[in-house]
Amino acid sequence: MLTYGAIVLILIGNLFYAYRCIFQTREYIARYGFGEGSAIMTRLVGTFAAGFAIVLAIALLTSIKGAWLFFVYGAIQAIIGAAVCYWTINSHWGSVEGVKTSAEGYLAPAIIAVLNIVVLATGQDLLFMTQL
Repeated sequence: MLTYGAIVLILIGNLFYAYRCIFQTREYIARYGFGEGSAIMTRLVGTFAAGFAIVLAIALLTSIKGAWLFFVYGAIQAIIGAAVCYWTINSHWGSVEGVKTSAEGYLAPAIIAVLNIVVLATGQDLLFMTQL
C-alpha cells in the first residue's frame, strides 16, 4: 500500500508542475522572475513532468511489475535536479537581479527522489519481478 501511495504522490507532484509549466507559463515565469525568454524552457520542463506522470498513470492502471528502471530513473533525475537547483540558487545565478529564488527549486525534486526510493524499497517484490 505504501508503494502505491508513494507512486500516487509522485504522479500528483509531476502533474502539478506539468500543469503549471505548460498551461500557466506566464504566471509561473512571473512568480520566479525568469523573464519572458524562459517560456520555451519552462514549457519543456513541463513536458518532462507530464511524460513521467502519464507513464506513472499507465503503470498504475496496468501493472508495475518489472518497472524498476522507471523508478530508478525517477530517483536519479530528481537527485540531479535537486543538486543542480541547489547549486544554481546558491551561485551567481541565484542573485541575478529580478530572479526570485526559492528552496522549492531543490526541495520539490528532493521529495520526488525520496518517494521514488520509497517505491523501490517497498515495491521490490513487484518491481524486480521478471516475466518469462
